[in-house]
Amino acid sequence: MNYAKIEVARQRRTVDVVLTGEFDLNTASMLVRDIEQRLEEGARVFRIDLRNVSFLDSAGVKALLCCLRSVRVRGGRLLLTRPSSPVRKVFAALGFECFLLPAA
Repeated sequence: MNYAKIEVARQRRTVDVVLTGEFDLNTASMLVRDIEQRLEEGARVFRIDLRNVSFLDSAGVKALLCCLRSVRVRGGRLLLTRPSSPVRKVFAALGFECFLLPAA
């Protein structure tokens, strides 16, 4: 059973997002929709906390990169923070480590 949870807290134009669980083909689109909605509402800085992500497949990576692009196109900033071990491994295998901020 896939389990994914997105917790969002917004302060002015900054949005903090905590992802928990598995982000794959069945669940990654939730994040894209949420980020797009927040962009429409005027948010421009996003911090996505990845420490509780237990599984990430190519659809999850694509969703994160899609969010990154959408935010940048609108002049915003998206930070992928505190990557869990599974997230670090997937991003390293793809050569995308430059998008991750180190764990705190």
